Amino acid sequence: MAVTRSTRILGQRLGLTFAGKDFWSDMSKYELSPETSDKDVVTFADAISGSSSAWKLKATAIQSLDTGSFWEYVWTNSGKVVDAILAPHGNKVASVSQPHFKFKVKIGAKPPISSEAGDEKGATFDFEWNVEGEPEKVTTGSTLGTGNLTDALS
Repeated sequence: MAVTRSTRILGQRLGLTFAGKDFWSDMSKYELSPETSDKDVVTFADAISGSSSAWKLKATAIQSLDTGSFWEYVWTNSGKVVDAILAPHGNKVASVSQPHFKFKVKIGAKPPISSEAGDEKGATFDFEWNVEGEPEKVTTGSTLGTGNLTDALS
């Protein structure tokens, strides 16, 4: 019997676009996942409307005060709801084998400014933002924003 091996998502490529600009190069870790609601009582209206899971975007990014950095983008756009695209394979254009995930996300609080004595790897910050609704898996009609990995490598 032949064994089918599924293609894995490897930590070598990423596309993460917010409002038309890709910030893959400032990310070190990401997770887009549902979380169970902490409602203590589910009503019949809640039950009929479907899932009570809220989605979150969690990630770790570098701290950089450079113009155009992700840190600067978060600082400037804190509190805004923006369109986002996640491409786990880093591909510029969505396909059946390498889909994109489109969603709206509310940018959280301004990022911290911090460091440690003797740090040579560079400071990072973690964030966890609320996704509006559920992400949509798309296989056509989705293209990452400017600064994406595909364009950077060409």
